[in-house]
Amino acid sequence: MSGMTRPKIATLSLAAALWAAGLAPAPGWGSGFSATEPGVKAMGLGGAFTAQAADPTVIFYNPGALALLPKGKLTVGVGALYLNESQFQGTSPGIGAGTAAEQEVGLTVPAQIYAVKALGPKLKLGLGVYTPYAFKTDWADPAAFAGRYVTTSSELRTFDAKSVLALQVTPNFGFGAGVIYRTFDLAVGRRVPGFNPNTGEIQDIGSLAMQTDFESGIGWDAGFLHRIGKGFAWGASYRSPIDIDSVGAGRLTQILTGDAQIDALNRATLPYDVDLPLATGISFPDTATLGIAITPSEMLLVEVDVAQTGWSRFEGLAVDFPTRPAFDQTLQGAWEDALSYRLGVQLTMGKGVQLRFGYAFEESPQPDASVAPLFPDAERSIFSAGIGRDWLDVGFQFISPASRTTLTNADNLNGTYSGNSYLLGFSITKK
Repeated sequence: MSGMTRPKIATLSLAAALWAAGLAPAPGWGSGFSATEPGVKAMGLGGAFTAQAADPTVIFYNPGALALLPKGKLTVGVGALYLNESQFQGTSPGIGAGTAAEQEVGLTVPAQIYAVKALGPKLKLGLGVYTPYAFKTDWADPAAFAGRYVTTSSELRTFDAKSVLALQVTPNFGFGAGVIYRTFDLAVGRRVPGFNPNTGEIQDIGSLAMQTDFESGIGWDAGFLHRIGKGFAWGASYRSPIDIDSVGAGRLTQILTGDAQIDALNRATLPYDVDLPLATGISFPDTATLGIAITPSEMLLVEVDVAQTGWSRFEGLAVDFPTRPAFDQTLQGAWEDALSYRLGVQLTMGKGVQLRFGYAFEESPQPDASVAPLFPDAERSIFSAGIGRDWLDVGFQFISPASRTTLTNADNLNGTYSGNSYLLGFSITKK
């Protein structure tokens, strides 16, 4: 890109995705497995962006703000999330007592693209592709992990393709609505146990890898932005729920026990090395967001956002094997609605330089019984900072979930999960 002139640079954003050391990734509101910010400006403001019309990423945050967007045509980007410090310390009662584990350090790189086209003096069309939900876990040394019969690794990938029409109803009021096409796939790995009659112990006899196809569903969103005078603006947006059913296959690979007779018996009775049909599905939540922005001077902007995410629609992740019901598994459990609170402060300095700072607090929708290695969630604090000048923006977030202890896990795997993550993003915007 070094040879590109500024007018020819579309918008490149190294934004962010997943959030937390095995507790979940990217553009998101209300904890759970929402992904973190799909926009670098918003990243620096702790995600407080509903009451602004600052760049094409408002296609995600508030479609009504698109109507009042003065400039900005295209945003293209990839992101990077560094996952680390994810740990599990088992406690009694349960199968994890006296054990410890950690996740592999990982890097997640989602992509986003936003485009805006004026269809007239008051009507705009917006198109966006981004990652709304995601998580990834990868427990090191799975053979020794106490939770290996629940999961050893998992990854959820989602992609939204969204189109928005936004109308500038008055010079200070914009309304927009969009259609969301969402697709996802899910991969989960776990060990399969078996009884060894010679030792009287349970041993690993297989590794089950489950992978769904990419399946899709349709949703919608709508929002408005209203400016009152020069110093006050407020906006709201609503994103609908989306239910998606999926099919795929699981494949069981044999793990030898060291006893030739038992291994031969297992080989004869279990469906190793064949594709086993499976069915599952996810109920993605709805989200309602309210934002208020105050601009007491040309140098200072302060925004506060509050969002509620309807995670109570998520009643668990059931994986069914029609031909092998013995492998059926219900991952996680019923969740609860959750709130998030975001504060962003922007200072405009000399020569157009903008400094941004933010803080967010997100509740966890996950009750203690469903805190598990597939996706151990916790309430979290997000500290952010950013800097921008004309076409260039840089954002950083430190995401710190609280340590989460469960003594009532549905799989009898009790213990404490902890971890942090870091996000760094860059964006270049064509105006």
